[in-house]
Amino acid sequence: MITIAENKQYSLKIDIIKNRAFLKIDGFWRNKEDIPAYLNDWDEAISKLAPSFTLLTDATEMVIHPGDVRDVHSKAQEKIVAGKVKKVAELHKEGTAAMQLDGVSNESGLPKKNFTDKNEAIKWLDE
Repeated sequence: MITIAENKQYSLKIDIIKNRAFLKIDGFWRNKEDIPAYLNDWDEAISKLAPSFTLLTDATEMVIHPGDVRDVHSKAQEKIVAGKVKKVAELHKEGTAAMQLDGVSNESGLPKKNFTDKNEAIKWLDE
């Protein structure tokens, strides 16, 4: 497992052998200044993964984000889609955050499915 970034807002790791990225979103991102390297971190992660990679996003600790942060999520998803992601499993426990991320992914065309159970999400990604 290679750690691309780990800070108070998120962690982004990749597993080259599984060709999978792991994103954990933590808490409330007040504005895009809270996450200045986020898009660059995604560039680095995608550059190390092969096309048809998968992504496990853990948004269980995410709190709904304001508009300028939503725009950053949208740009990141565009990068992920352009990097030829195969599928994305997203873990949630709070409905509002899930609805916000669903709205962004519907716009970006991210091939995503929501889960509340991590093992089910991983099983789906491995299919």
